[in-house]
This record gives sequence, structure tokens and C-alpha cells, in this order.
Amino acid sequence: MAHPTNPQHEQCTLRIAVVGGPQYDRLYDKLATFEAETGIRVEIVYKGSHPELNDYIASTFPPVDNSNWDHYKAPELDLISTHVKYAPSQAHYLKELDSSSVSQEQQGEFLDSALQACKIQGKLMQLPRMVDSRVLFYRMDVLEQLGLEPPKTWQDLAKYASIISQASLPTTSGQHPGALQAEVDNSEVAEVPEVKTMQGYVFPGKLSGLFGTFYELAMMEMRHPEALFDKDDRPMFEESTVVPVLRYMRHLVLTGAVPADIDHYYFDQVSTLFAEGKVAMVADWPSFYKDMKQRLKKVLGAKVKVMRYPVGANGSRSAYSGMHSFAIPKCCRYPQEALRLLKFLVHDDQQWLEATESGSFPTKKAVLQRLVNRTEETTAAVKGINSDEAQLDSERLGCLRATVEEDMAMFPHLLTYPELEDALYPMIQDAMMGRLLPEEAARQMKMRALQPFE
Repeated sequence: MAHPTNPQHEQCTLRIAVVGGPQYDRLYDKLATFEAETGIRVEIVYKGSHPELNDYIASTFPPVDNSNWDHYKAPELDLISTHVKYAPSQAHYLKELDSSSVSQEQQGEFLDSALQACKIQGKLMQLPRMVDSRVLFYRMDVLEQLGLEPPKTWQDLAKYASIISQASLPTTSGQHPGALQAEVDNSEVAEVPEVKTMQGYVFPGKLSGLFGTFYELAMMEMRHPEALFDKDDRPMFEESTVVPVLRYMRHLVLTGAVPADIDHYYFDQVSTLFAEGKVAMVADWPSFYKDMKQRLKKVLGAKVKVMRYPVGANGSRSAYSGMHSFAIPKCCRYPQEALRLLKFLVHDDQQWLEATESGSFPTKKAVLQRLVNRTEETTAAVKGINSDEAQLDSERLGCLRATVEEDMAMFPHLLTYPELEDALYPMIQDAMMGRLLPEEAARQMKMRALQPFE
């Protein structure tokens, strides 16, 4: 190990809480490099999924306002993972990153949309780690076998997914998932129920994943921009928009377009089903890409393609999107050292690592351009059996860039947005699973959305 360049930091240990999972953990392996270069030690005191992390942070930092902060015994946390969706509800205990902390030149290195999303009431409160926007992966070999084309609209997708499920095609996994797992970076494979025949489509059927799917479908259904939130970001949830979306989601279940137990699935299970050759179409996040490709290499006859989202009822595309980020709490014990770690975690080298090793979409302009250049060079140079993979890489990056530039469905920066998701997703699920009529679920959603969240 290299000798630390700043021996005065040897007694400093930064305590951090981060989001974890195979798609995120590669970054934390670089903490040893940071320690060697700076002499600053880093201790991960908590690592979990985003819902788990959010619960931990909420319990660690009580919802007190700035005026009461000095009277509260603050936790010993110096940096946290967060997300542009959750940061507004955490802003009262986060440090502002003004120009003395992050210079205008450093801010200019980020994609404009990413940096703007990290601002809360005009103040920069976090730095973006990666952009999260979904694109649609599909099994071209399955569609071709049934004489189907890639779906152009969401109605096409529903129809084709139902046809695929009813065709009772055998799943095409080449070996048992347990045997496959040993070859995939020692990452965790989510447990999913046994699927004996090919399913058409799948999405997260619970928690924030279900709300996100509803949200993007609603954005493609609504006839005017204030159907879900008005110009002041107050929740509206007009029934004329909500009811058709709930009917569509119920239709997917009734026609077998999605698994009958879809309400049990979350993000990891959705990704695993596709990667194991058990579902023909899935909308997935960038950071799952590398592991998905590795698993798909063992799926017999798989010919995978990717596309931007199909067009919705109002003629638009809309992909539920956000950014993972890092922030520094006000209670940070070592502000300068924590700022140094923050900049290290979003440095070009680390963004390149995550983009190339996990598949994440970088928030730095230079890293994105480097990724585009390398992808184009590889696609032009590779021949033979590897050309299909290189082409998929190129098409995926192109779809992601177009989605980020044109199709991102960003949620409003509301203090209570996480509570809104938590309150409304059970009603969406009840309508989808037939426990509530869509009209009744929509009425309940509107009533709850209009109530204040304490």
C-alpha cells in the first residue's frame, strides 16, 4: 500500500452510510485507494438497499428543522448515499455545497440536467453519482419465433406480452441459476419463484418500483401537464389520467401479459427473471446491465435487443428517472475530509469504473464522451461472434442517451414525495390485482394525495 500523502489525516475516520448491491459495490472497493492516497480512513457503518438505507437514515436523523438542530445529539455520520428523489426530505440535515466547496468549474463538469436535479430550492445539496433511466430490453428470438415485431406502443406491448405468455414457450435458461451464479462476479441473484414457461413482460409490482411504473405510464396518458402535479408541484392525480392507467395495469394481469404474482416482484427479481431467460421483455436500469449480460450468455439461443420506451396514449415516451448521489450531513465531524471523499466518489475515474464495470450512465460530461468514443471504436473493430454484444452495447448507450435527453420523467422536488409514494402504491397494487376497481382506487388516490403529509 502506498504511503499516505497527508499523514495529518491518519487519525481521521469517516463514517459513511451507502446504498449497497452488486451493481453499486464495485465503487466501494476503491475506498482502499482513497485511504492509501490521503491517510483518511473510511468506515462503512451501514450498507443496504435504497428502501433499507432510507429507513436507516430516517431513523438516524429525526425530522427536526434547522432551528432545533443544535439541540439534537447528532449521529456520527460524515457522508451518505442519497438520491434526488429522497434528498428534499433530507435537506434539513444536509450541508449546502456552495461555490467555495464545489467550484463553478467543478460544477460545470457535470451534465446540466444532473446538476440541476441535485439542487433543492436553488441550492446544491448533493453531487450526482449516476443517472437512472430505464430502457426496454427484449428477446428478439422470442418475438421472431411468434412472428411479432418490437412494440411501438404500450398497447402493442400488452398484446405481444399476452401472446408470448399464452404460447407456453419453454424457458431458455441453459443451467440452474445456482450453477450459473458462480460465474457472475460473486454477486447476489435475487430469489424468484419457479417459472416454467416464458413470460411476456414484468415490472416491479410493489413499493416505489410499482409507483414508478405507474408514474411513467401516467405521464404518457395525461392530456395536460398538470394532471398529476400542478404548476406549484401540488399533487392533483386527476381521475381522467389515473383510471386508464390502472385499467391498463389490471389488463396486463388479466390477460397473462405479466406473471400472476407480479405483486411479489421488486427490481432485483425483475432483472433476474430476464437474465435467466424466463421473461421476454423488461424495462431495466443501467447499473444492472453488465451482470445481466453475463448471465444471458448462458441462456440458450438468446438474441437480446434494446429500445427506447414505446409511445404512450398521448404520443410521448416517458421513463421514470432520477440520479443516485452523495451528500454530506451537517453533523459531519470532518467537513474538509468528507468533501474530499465526496469528490473522490464522483471523480471521473470512479464514474468510468461504474460505467464500464456495471453499466451505469455517468453524470460527468467527459466520462460520457469517453464512453461514447470507446463504444463506437469497439463496435467498428469487433467482428464475428462478439459483434452482437458490441452492437447491443452501442444500441443501449444510444437509447440511454436519447432517454436522458428527451424521455426522462422526473418527479417534483417535494419534501413529502417519498411519503406520497408509500401512501399511494398500495392502492395502485390493489387495482392491479383486482382487489379494488380502478375507479375506486383512483378516487382513494386523489383523496390521499390531496391530504397533507406530516
